[in-house]
Parts: sequence; C-alpha cells; structure tokens
Amino acid sequence: MQTKMNNPTIDQTYLDAALAAAATRTYRLAVRLGLPSADRQDMHQELLLDLLERAPGFDPQRACANTYTGVVSKHRAVELVDALMKDRARMCFLPGGAAAANDPQMDEPDEYDGDNVVPMWAEDRDLFSDSMALMDLQKALTYMNDEQLAFFDLLETHQDLPSAWKACGVSSATFYRRVAEMRMHLRMFGFRSAA
Repeated sequence: MQTKMNNPTIDQTYLDAALAAAATRTYRLAVRLGLPSADRQDMHQELLLDLLERAPGFDPQRACANTYTGVVSKHRAVELVDALMKDRARMCFLPGGAAAANDPQMDEPDEYDGDNVVPMWAEDRDLFSDSMALMDLQKALTYMNDEQLAFFDLLETHQDLPSAWKACGVSSATFYRRVAEMRMHLRMFGFRSAA
C-alpha cells in the first residue's frame, strides 16, 4: 500500500516528536495490556506510520509537535486497541483432543461452545520478564541477612499472611512490621506490591 503525502519532507522536530510519541504510547499500552513482543512492534509501527502520514496536517502555529503527536497517537492507539480486542474475542481454538473441521465424523459445532473454547493468548507468557524477575529476586535474596532469609522462607512456605503469622509465633504487630520491611527490601530491587 502506497500513501501519497502532500509534503515529502518532514521537519526534524516533528520526526523526533513522532518517534517519542509512538514509543511512549506503545510502552504504556504494552504494560497495560500485557502485549507480547510481536504485538508491541506492530503497534509501534502502526502508530509511527500514522504520525508520519499526518505530518502534513501539523501546523506549528497552532500547537507544538509534542502536543500534536501525543493527541494523534492517543486517538490512533484507541483504534488499534479496539481492533486488537475484537481480534482477541474472535480468535479461539479448540483443545488438542477435538476433531478437525474437515473430519467427516466431526459432531455439530455446538458441542465445542462454552468451556471447551480457549483463547489463543491465554498461555502467552513473557519468559524474558519472568527470567529477569527471577534474577532480581536472586539478587534481593543475596543481600538479605539470616533473619530476613528465614522470614522469606516462612512466607514462601505458607503463601498467605494469616497462616504465616500463626506459624511465626510473634505478635501481629511484629509480624506485619517484618512484612513491611520485607516489602521495602524487595522494592529496592524493583519489586512492587500487588494492588
């Protein structure tokens, strides 16, 4: 697909603003939606292409380049997210044991509706982020003293605070102070509390 632009040259200020807006908007959406790498790259390219196509509509007398590209990228991102959500809603596959669509013995499609349909993105994991988190956790554990390590092991063993408190054998105030200290220690290494 070839696009025709009225102005073949793009101002460097506008180009810098477009690159920054596309990168920022892509990052925000990737974090919010948990986009895999391929979707992130596609979204970044779509946003950048749209900003470059709209460059002739930019008037430096009416707004600065950062404001214009920020607003344009926001509107385009809404369209892209809407399309992505519609695609995700349509994209499903049958579990491995299901018969193929061209199998003459295949039962009626109604049999596969409901619980048997699994979204394709359900098991998409960002293994790189997982491995980085494990490395950060290992680093945080390295800098713990013996008391902190024992407390961390206790929390890991019980997996919930009330049962860990009962097993700890200290007052609730002391226990939750230690939990707060553990959170602060982990936060120094990039971990945040779940909201």
